[in-house]
Amino acid sequence: MSEGYTENRESNNKNISKKDKIIAAGIQLDCSYNKKNIPDRAESYLKQAFEHYPDIDLVILPEQFYKPSETSDMLSEKEIKEWLKSLARKYHINIVGGSFACRSEQDCVCKDDKNININPFNICYVIDREGRIVGSYKKIHLFDAFNIKESDEFSAGDKLGIFDLDIGRIGVWICYDSRFPEIARALSRSGVDLFCVPAAFYKPHSEQWEILLKAASVMNVTPLIAVNQIGDLPDGRGFFGRSMAIDAKGVITAGISDKEGYFVGEIDKTYTRSCREANPELNNRRIDLYRNWL
Repeated sequence: MSEGYTENRESNNKNISKKDKIIAAGIQLDCSYNKKNIPDRAESYLKQAFEHYPDIDLVILPEQFYKPSETSDMLSEKEIKEWLKSLARKYHINIVGGSFACRSEQDCVCKDDKNININPFNICYVIDREGRIVGSYKKIHLFDAFNIKESDEFSAGDKLGIFDLDIGRIGVWICYDSRFPEIARALSRSGVDLFCVPAAFYKPHSEQWEILLKAASVMNVTPLIAVNQIGDLPDGRGFFGRSMAIDAKGVITAGISDKEGYFVGEIDKTYTRSCREANPELNNRRIDLYRNWL
């Protein structure tokens, strides 16, 4: 990180933003049952959202909202991506496509002249209004905590999720990444206008969920939209929902509590800029000291 943070942020964002207000919808899904009709349920909520808010620019889905399958009664990984792309074209929206297990980008590594299968990645695809995949983010911090070991199922990514859309520059991380402030800081340094967080955040840590998300917004003076799963799993675990939009001051401005459905929030980039002018905390960092400590 450098002392020229503000200049970097402004130059990185140049000619990206087309709108000062972003209308964003979060689709909170119960993914613990009726997995076959999750795409239909997701689109039904999107239709409802558009009936009340016809100018939606961006839609965010939860982490692991669908599990791809090669069986005849479930969509394959390729079919899910095609569904997301068709949804973007049909409604002329940008989509942060939650996440799902994906092997297509790299399903084996070569070692000692042998191909070795590796676990799939937990991937979020970002799609523009024309149905084009702008890029993807592979979850960096796997959830090896609270007696769960996600690394047994997934491989970890190693690149930041930074995506340029017609609404501006967005930064994406997934669920457990929220506990690592380095991610949000690195994204903010790259000039993002909005953090987007697909999640499957387990019960009973709802208070930590809210604290972590608000802290990311406040410490980076950046608005955030987080979309969690809702519902109980057969093993007794489950998700509490409480998806939300948070402004650059850490104030919750929209959300949904503990049911399946949608919420719509407005991100005002003019207001974000005024917050950053009033509180230039990112310019006041003492990187000269931090380098000696970290």
